[in-house]
Amino acid sequence: MRGLALLLLLGALRGCLLQNIRVSQIPAVSATEGSTVTLQCHYTLSSTENGSLGWYRWYRHVLGGPEVSNNSRNYTGRVSSACQSDCSSEFINNRSASIQLHRVQIPDTGVYICEVALELSRTLQGHGNGTFLNVTVTVSTSWGRFTLYHWIGAGALGLLMSFALYLNCKEHKQVIRGEEMICAYKKQANMDPTDCTEQLGEKIVHSTV
Repeated sequence: MRGLALLLLLGALRGCLLQNIRVSQIPAVSATEGSTVTLQCHYTLSSTENGSLGWYRWYRHVLGGPEVSNNSRNYTGRVSSACQSDCSSEFINNRSASIQLHRVQIPDTGVYICEVALELSRTLQGHGNGTFLNVTVTVSTSWGRFTLYHWIGAGALGLLMSFALYLNCKEHKQVIRGEEMICAYKKQANMDPTDCTEQLGEKIVHSTV
C-alpha cells in the first residue's frame, strides 16, 4: 500500500511538473497618434488539460509595473479587449489575451508586457517578453494627414529640385558668357561678328524670358 501511494504521489508530481504555460507577444508594433492599436498576446499549454478559469493583465515598462487598464489614470476609457464577442471564450478556447489601446498618444510609446494565469490542477502563470509600441506624430493639412517623415521627404525633394535648377541656370549663363568671348575675339580679329551677335542676342532674350 505504501508503495502504491508513493507511485501515485510521484505520478501527480510528474504531472504538475509537465504542466507549463508559455505566453507569446509580437516584438514591436507601430501606430499613428490618435489611432487604435492592437497589442497581441497568446498563450499555449504544455499539457492537453484545459482550464475554465483564468485572468490576464497588461503592464507597462516592467512586469508588475503600471497596469494598463481603464482603472489606470493614464488609460481611462482607452483600453478594451480585442475579442469580437464572448471574451471569456476567446481567452479560454482561443487562448488570446490581446487588448486594444484607443486614441494612442506620443507618451504611450514604450514596452507593454502581457501576464496570463490559468487555473488547472494548479495555478499556471506566465508572461511574455513584451511588445514595443512606437507612436508616431501626424500633421493635419487640407489635403489629408501626413506623417512628419512625409514632410521631411517633401522638403528634401524640394531642395534637390531647387539645386538642380540653380545648376542648370548657372551652366546656361556660362555658355552665353563663352559665346560673348568668341564674339569679342571675332571683333578684334576684324572678322564679321554679325551672325554671332544675332545668335547671342537671341539666346540672351530666351534666357531672360
